[in-house]
Amino acid sequence: MSIIDSESGSFHISSKIVISKDKLYKEILKLAPKNKTWDISNGYKWIYFKNAIIEGLFFNIDVCFHNEKLFSIDFNFSDKESKIRSWDSWNENEELKQKDLYENWLTKLFGKKRDFEWGKIGAYYDQIGGATSINIRYH
Repeated sequence: MSIIDSESGSFHISSKIVISKDKLYKEILKLAPKNKTWDISNGYKWIYFKNAIIEGLFFNIDVCFHNEKLFSIDFNFSDKESKIRSWDSWNENEELKQKDLYENWLTKLFGKKRDFEWGKIGAYYDQIGGATSINIRYH
């Protein structure tokens, strides 16, 4: 089984936690009641999964809902447990290498396809925030 189902766009964090377009915010929150959340009070709510181990890698997954429905998932992964990062250890070349790693990972999962009936997926480097992640945006 793949972490991301190419047919439905479902994201498999574990056998018990599968994030799919038909799941509402409150349903996912029931599955992860101790996870950090953020309600922006404008219709957007987030649930965070930190250092979730999936297929031997450590994933940090930020799940965004708009008006209770799944909107997007931003995530990154590493072979090491993530720790709080500082700008002192930040390096743009390392971020760009990470983006290439994510692009290669996506290509292994989906080939060159990035647009689906359920949404779009891609690897992104945010120059302003200085971070690299994979983003799934649902239709």
